[in-house]
Amino acid sequence: MGNFDSRILINAIYRWYKILSPKIELEIESCAHDERANLIYLTIFQVFSIWFIPFYRAPVRLVTVLHLTPSDAGGSPTTPPPPPYDAAQEKRHAVQEGAEPSYAAVTAGEASASASSQPQEGKEREGQGSGSGSGSGSGSGTSAPTRYVISKQQDFYQVTEFVKFVALGPGSVVAGFLQLVATLLCLLGSLTLSPVMNAVYPPAKAGEGKEKKR
Repeated sequence: MGNFDSRILINAIYRWYKILSPKIELEIESCAHDERANLIYLTIFQVFSIWFIPFYRAPVRLVTVLHLTPSDAGGSPTTPPPPPYDAAQEKRHAVQEGAEPSYAAVTAGEASASASSQPQEGKEREGQGSGSGSGSGSGSGTSAPTRYVISKQQDFYQVTEFVKFVALGPGSVVAGFLQLVATLLCLLGSLTLSPVMNAVYPPAKAGEGKEKKR
């Protein structure tokens, strides 16, 4: 169906969520910020309850991804969201520009901190020079910190957690029972097909691995 780009609709969704569950217990267990991709990853433990269903409490754990967009002072987004971060491309650019030592140098312990500190020192000197030559009345080259707004939110639940969320009170019991059944089936299948797997893929002896390495 796509994304909602209407503040009226989004406000109505959150308002109904608040009416449905006036009190939601949240605990943020971990938080990670990807500055290059403007993403925040949150691991949240949530206890959800519905006011018109007595004794209903759904303790679930989820991962929330917040997409950030730079905005101006009024809170309006200034630029579209950045493209997905490509770690391989970033690594290639860093190696080509000489900002990072090679992998062989790092593993051999020959990498020095001077290669990475020199570009930063150059940037600091350029910033000081531009600040002293500006005609502003403040006399400082520092700029205001960038303000971000949340442009998109995604909540991810594990299957067992989602069962707890929608199956009311017995959801946690059902999810635990399903996990136990799946574990027993894996154990049964492993024991039953072990002779076949050993015949097709015989286990290596203790000395064979060392001889191959030599």
